[in-house]
Amino acid sequence: MNLRQMECFLAVADELHFRRAADRLHLAPPSVSEAVAGLERSLGSRLVERTSRRVRLTPFGAEFAAAIRPPIEALHQAHRAARLRSARHRDLVVAHTPELGQLILPGLVDAWPGAAADDEARGRWRPVPMHTPGQLAAVADGEVDVGLCWSVPEQPGIASTVLGSFPLVAVLQAADPLASRHEVALTDLRTRQILITPRADNPYLESQLQADIIRAGIPRTHIEEVGRYDELAVHVATRGHVGVHPGPIALTNSLPAVVFRRIADASDGVRICAISRAEARTGSIAALVASLRSIVGSLDVDAKLT
Repeated sequence: MNLRQMECFLAVADELHFRRAADRLHLAPPSVSEAVAGLERSLGSRLVERTSRRVRLTPFGAEFAAAIRPPIEALHQAHRAARLRSARHRDLVVAHTPELGQLILPGLVDAWPGAAADDEARGRWRPVPMHTPGQLAAVADGEVDVGLCWSVPEQPGIASTVLGSFPLVAVLQAADPLASRHEVALTDLRTRQILITPRADNPYLESQLQADIIRAGIPRTHIEEVGRYDELAVHVATRGHVGVHPGPIALTNSLPAVVFRRIADASDGVRICAISRAEARTGSIAALVASLRSIVGSLDVDAKLT
């Protein structure tokens, strides 16, 4: 028996649905199922009854959930309170996606080069590479103070600040006929081979992109995933394909053979967000988020789209 097993069981008890419980905990459904099964084995009794149509607690499960909920909630609250008290005496942990780290963290180094001994609002920080789903889970668990990620939906207990909103762009060969335009449409790309970097690391951004591609009538067979942006840019430059990517990448691109054009018929902008626990958005964490907002606000993507 361990704390994670009991957290999984309580989430299932609340949701009466294993997938919703997994989404709430930012885990895969099989992990939640195994955690509950392991807890049942350690207790020697069934906690839930699951059929193809419903999940419900057994009488023993309902009794056990009522018994463990108060101490587990008290334990989490004690951990959060202690972490908040210690914030001014430790390094703040800033999680970031790889591309956003490259784009934004150099500016944060300039803005926060280190804490002065008498400056309680500007503690030291350290970066940790982490994709968006992992950031959400780590922020919720108190392991990360601030997450720096692409578009995220609202999450209970997590404050999300939009640092900036940017367009999706087409990445083109400089000699591509579409490069002569001020902007292009996804419908212009129906006959082209389109390259994207994996968006499964952020399912929220992935769902937005896939909806736009389907709406434009682009066949799925025309979509090719490549591992990283630098690989995408080389393919565009050498094979004449078209990349689709969040616009801020234009600011870190190092390949002069490619250009960027705004995609006119994308459904929405791509947001860069800072996330933290809602009750932690004070003191040094609030100051850090304010610095991040200033850095992102100074990014001039439009200058790269002309």
